[in-house]
Amino acid sequence: MKGTLMRKFCWVPLIAAFVACATTQVNTAVPTHGVAYRGGMWFDGSKFAAKTMYVVDGVLRTRAPTQVDSTVDLAGGYVVPPFADAHHHFTDPRIDQTTRTQLAAGVFYVKDHGNSPLFRRLIDPALNRPTSVDFISANQGWTAPSGHPVEVIKRGLAMGPPIADMIRDSLDPGLVNQVASVADIDRRWSYFLGGKPDFVKVFLFRSDDSALRANPAAEGRFGIDPARVREIVQRRGAGGLEVSAHVFTSVDFRNAVNGGVQLIAHLPGGRGPDSIFMLTEADAKAARQRGVTVITTVVQHEDSALLERLLKTQYANNINLLRRHGVPLLIGSDLMGRTAAIEIAPLAHSGLFTNLELLRMWSVTTPRAIFPKRRIGELRDGYEASFLVLRADPLKDIEATRAIALRVKQGVRL
Repeated sequence: MKGTLMRKFCWVPLIAAFVACATTQVNTAVPTHGVAYRGGMWFDGSKFAAKTMYVVDGVLRTRAPTQVDSTVDLAGGYVVPPFADAHHHFTDPRIDQTTRTQLAAGVFYVKDHGNSPLFRRLIDPALNRPTSVDFISANQGWTAPSGHPVEVIKRGLAMGPPIADMIRDSLDPGLVNQVASVADIDRRWSYFLGGKPDFVKVFLFRSDDSALRANPAAEGRFGIDPARVREIVQRRGAGGLEVSAHVFTSVDFRNAVNGGVQLIAHLPGGRGPDSIFMLTEADAKAARQRGVTVITTVVQHEDSALLERLLKTQYANNINLLRRHGVPLLIGSDLMGRTAAIEIAPLAHSGLFTNLELLRMWSVTTPRAIFPKRRIGELRDGYEASFLVLRADPLKDIEATRAIALRVKQGVRL
């Protein structure tokens, strides 16, 4: 998590506004009779084919139901599964505005890598429904004492009460867990699980520099001791919570994989000598063998010149290695207030992916990774009736993913 507090932890001064934003009533009615969708070109995972599909009780069907209540003419539009963002932060209390922004971009599924139990309780009523975004979160992440993102959160002290009071009273463990020992983890674990996190987030940041973690003046320039990562992985609970790791350098990546995490929240890369960010064949091989998935987040730097350079050097090396070894890549932006569409654009410009590969990453691989137990990411019989209708063929021009003519979520036309 990088950037200003206003971008990542933008809390409004009135708690009442939180509640008002989060409890907006929406119509969640799902049609109980069949609707026919004709005249569209439907994506089958590799190409588009003309056919008619039916929506019955929020589910896609290939055969017409007994009663077709209405017919929608897709006018030759290109039908694709909805998009997803595997690395976001829903910390803006204007949750209705946030969900409108995501849905407008065709993003129906979001994985939040840093929040709080308090804020989750406020925004949850507006999420995970047919007319909104489907959402999971790690709640508070795990870092070292004074480690990243503590410095980001503390910028809110300048905002005055009640935000400053909340940060002083609830920083640890309410907003982030700061641990240096097994005993520190023990003291916070029950409270953390009580917030009902969907997965676990650890912050590995310059993890090979133990001197930084011991330097009081280095606040925010380091993350958790890698020795604590495996202990967190091992105690994630009998039900099993996925563990995600924020990484910066190739050593962070290596420590995350060796520590047993299942998800890497960033491609290694950034300002500094290329050598400290470059993954090796051994890194990619280990990630594949241990079932690790990696989120891109190349656009997080918000510096176009830097991004252009990294896509030719650090990111090109790391992406090519990971793909060669079969490590799944997910689409994620890590930019609050934006959508994953801005992540797709530089990846397309880089020439590292075909349009088909990008479309599959965004609409098939990433949604399934966020919600692996759901029937999403495909437009086939028995799957959730959630899809987008594009005005043009995204396999010819990936920019077509921005021209959405129709959005349907679990049978509801948005």
